[in-house]
Amino acid sequence: MVPCFRARATIADTVAGVLAQEYQDWELILVSDDGHDYLADLRAGGLADPRLRQHPVRTLRRGHVAARTRGLALARGALIADLDSDDIWRPERLSRLVPLALTHGAAQDALDCFDENGSLGCYGPTDGRLERLSPARAVAFDMPFHLVTRRELVGPVWFPHESFAPDPVRAAAIAARAGLAWLGEPGLRYRVHGQSMSQSVSGGWRVDASYGEILQRLTTGDAYGLAPPHLAPVIRGFWRKRRLNRCHMAQRRADPSTPPFVAWILAGGGGAKQGRPFG
Repeated sequence: MVPCFRARATIADTVAGVLAQEYQDWELILVSDDGHDYLADLRAGGLADPRLRQHPVRTLRRGHVAARTRGLALARGALIADLDSDDIWRPERLSRLVPLALTHGAAQDALDCFDENGSLGCYGPTDGRLERLSPARAVAFDMPFHLVTRRELVGPVWFPHESFAPDPVRAAAIAARAGLAWLGEPGLRYRVHGQSMSQSVSGGWRVDASYGEILQRLTTGDAYGLAPPHLAPVIRGFWRKRRLNRCHMAQRRADPSTPPFVAWILAGGGGAKQGRPFG
């Protein structure tokens, strides 16, 4: 499913990447959070396919979690794959990850980051190794998760309250409940741009607030179903993420000209980018 909000400049590349998949047994649900008819744009550009569907959220401008929840309710497949409206799958991605997700519960691969000037390197090890991630190791990866997940594992862990930083805790909960396979091959081209909320200082404060909610739920709530021996290292991992995010914001404030992606690395992020996840 693809949440779409002001996505007219990038959605054609995203959909073309899905159409080019070696694995062809898929459906693609576009969830419009801004009321725009993206299917009409795609048809006008020659990207028409009966497996493409579009649905609006019930109330516009609800955010990506609401859009994904709407898409999940409409999806008919046994697997759910995350995809943002400005990212691009490599042709072999589904053929690699679908068997792993069916076997382990969920699967993730390395992200090839790029901007308007070209490649920025990869998030995650790219040594070709297959690894089963523990919940703590999933949290230690400083990268966005774009999982392919068995459908029965998705619903209970969408976490609508932590609406801006749900990926790591969702990955940790899935790893604890079933399994999370990591494949050290780049399979998704991840677009980085200064207009992205996740790359802005204001977005950093929203991430900080989300980490606060996550930590509160981990320490005083239902802990997303996590229990010993997984819970304590996951809590430590999120305290580290919160500190790292605050260092990133400080770097941006000290030198606003620093590109967001560079500021994140200078703040100490990207341990998984070099194949060395923090533990």
